[in-house]
Amino acid sequence: MGIKSKYKGDLYNRDLSWLLFNRRVIELANNYNVPYLNKLNFLSIASSNLDEFYSVRVPSIKSQKTLTNDGHDTKTMLRYSEILKKLHDINNTNFRIQSNYFKFLIKRLPDLGIGNFVKYDELCDRMKQKADQKFDEKILPFLTSTTFNSEYNLDFMKNKWMAIATLVKVKNDTSIRIMPIPPYIRRTVSLKVGGKKQYLMMEDLIINNLGNLYDDGEIKDVIVFRLSRDLDASIDLEKNNGSKKTIQNLRHYLANREKGKITMLEIQVLPDTNEKFINTFIKKFKIEPNDVFKIDIPLDLTFMFPLIKSWIRKHPELAYPSFTGEKWNHKETMQDYLKNKDLLLQYPYDSFDQFIQFLKEAVDNPKTIAIKQTIYRVADNSEVIELLKEASRKGIKVTVVVELRARFDETNNLKVTDELEDAGCEIIFGKKYMKVHSKACLIIMSEKSSVQGYVQIGTGNYNEQTAKGFVDLSLYSSSDVYVNCLKSFFDYLAQNGDCSRSPKYNSIVSSPNRIEDMVIQNINLVKEYYQKYGKGKVFLKVNSLTDIDVISAIYDAAKVGVPFRLVIRGSCCLKLGICGEKENIIISSIVGEFLEHSRIYAFYTDKPSFWISSADLMTRNMVNRVELAAKIMDKYNINKIQKIIDIYSEDDVDGFFLDKEGNYFKYENSKNRSAQQTFIQESIKLSKKNTNQNIFYKTITEKISELMNHLMSKNKDAQ
Repeated sequence: MGIKSKYKGDLYNRDLSWLLFNRRVIELANNYNVPYLNKLNFLSIASSNLDEFYSVRVPSIKSQKTLTNDGHDTKTMLRYSEILKKLHDINNTNFRIQSNYFKFLIKRLPDLGIGNFVKYDELCDRMKQKADQKFDEKILPFLTSTTFNSEYNLDFMKNKWMAIATLVKVKNDTSIRIMPIPPYIRRTVSLKVGGKKQYLMMEDLIINNLGNLYDDGEIKDVIVFRLSRDLDASIDLEKNNGSKKTIQNLRHYLANREKGKITMLEIQVLPDTNEKFINTFIKKFKIEPNDVFKIDIPLDLTFMFPLIKSWIRKHPELAYPSFTGEKWNHKETMQDYLKNKDLLLQYPYDSFDQFIQFLKEAVDNPKTIAIKQTIYRVADNSEVIELLKEASRKGIKVTVVVELRARFDETNNLKVTDELEDAGCEIIFGKKYMKVHSKACLIIMSEKSSVQGYVQIGTGNYNEQTAKGFVDLSLYSSSDVYVNCLKSFFDYLAQNGDCSRSPKYNSIVSSPNRIEDMVIQNINLVKEYYQKYGKGKVFLKVNSLTDIDVISAIYDAAKVGVPFRLVIRGSCCLKLGICGEKENIIISSIVGEFLEHSRIYAFYTDKPSFWISSADLMTRNMVNRVELAAKIMDKYNINKIQKIIDIYSEDDVDGFFLDKEGNYFKYENSKNRSAQQTFIQESIKLSKKNTNQNIFYKTITEKISELMNHLMSKNKDAQ
């Protein structure tokens, strides 16, 4: 019996598990530890998460249903039609919970001095007139309407656009008129009454002006709706590095992607919404029942993001306290520091500015001869990109591996590619059929008769904006072991063609396949050690655990009693209760102020090994992507990552824990151990300590300088 077939049906479905993760995000809106404005923000984040899920994952399941003639998912043995039905049911529950929390939180706005959400019908005549004037000036010029007959469809409606469908009767004939609402129109209209702010939903204002727009007939019914489309169309780019044809193919793909099939129809249920009209609408446009969701709050809560941002500026006490990670504060440069020992940073508790410092030192150093770096997602107006361009203009050979297929960042990466090429950088598009998701930077220096190198290997993107809110690990070193490995790694990326298995290295491991091999081999080593000595354990922290082979290895080891502590933020296909009486597996999902994004693999025997990685334990990352995992080698950073592991293992505040029934729960009587708050407090303490040391050093330096000046003055007088 093969390892994949051994546990068929003994796992959770990846996508059903993910929807439970999104529920955990929603549940933060009901968590007393979360400040008021952040509660609203988490509800908005859940809406944003769901958009991508229904544009990427749901289409994939539908494709599997069609291709297999409604076959079975090998993890659960559920038919794909069953999975789609369960997804609909879970998401309906999520919407209901999200709606209840939103309505409760919005009612508190006036008491907190922020403002009030109002309906058009609640306005006095004078305020209605003001609102109508804003409609005429700021909304009406951007609206168009289409009358539908049996030959029309919704192909013209773009992904994530809202629209208003109106049933209009003209004489004895009725027709549906659809008015798309462009996303650049603000969703809320601000009004002031007695010095107090009021927020009117834009769609409410439009509905109450429809009588003037459709004055040729009688308005019978109105619905507000929103579409999500299939954006999962695959693209196979020929790996022609720097090729204009490759870029043209991607531009063509992006232009056509927005025309995918409808995967979700959200309908806002208004007080006078006619159910019959909703059903007519769904039938007319051939939308499947599992794709329809009726919601009794405003659609697409991402409209709250700019509002929440502005409210936090005025009411910082209603949000998480602002926090800035530790910047580089050593007396020597990073390069001088790295000549003696490695450095392990954890963003955002350590500032991403330290990577900027690392790169800037290389750009400004005349001894730098080459910089090689991978790019997956970067910030708009990225400082990282600007430094790479500056390096190239200074004559440094800059090679950048740009992943054009980073989903939803393709347009920005095309722009980045153009900028880097214009600056003279060499561009590599990575491996054919495989995304390059690795995070690595290699700097080569010319030191007299030898060549010195510096490396950075991380778990997160080179994005100074997301690094403020994503928890990631970043390893810096000048060790020849790492440097030589990264030289070989970048040579591998530059080779034409495809490789089903990456090369072997010393201190790093790369997928395809080899990271999976390494993880399974180490789990098996721990299993053998445990069987022999009764000691050993495994710690894994990843965003998702879905790979069948890795889970099978965990099951096999857990059956003999190997303890596992797993921190899985999102999808977790591993079930508890499969491995018998000796099973000792604890699984938590940490969801809090920051997005947990770091990946840590730790295997404990008489020779423990610790790894950080760009790869989640998912089949796509193990087999279909180029990923990197780096082994932590030096004693100081082994102690540091062990402390990080201990803090995550003890967390019982931010963590939701998985039970044998597949539900996630919070400890009622926690010991108040929050991993994120612990890291924040330690960062603040370290910052104060370093500040005091710097003040002390500055004071001593000034005193010495004063004393030297005094002695020189006395000597001068004596002469």
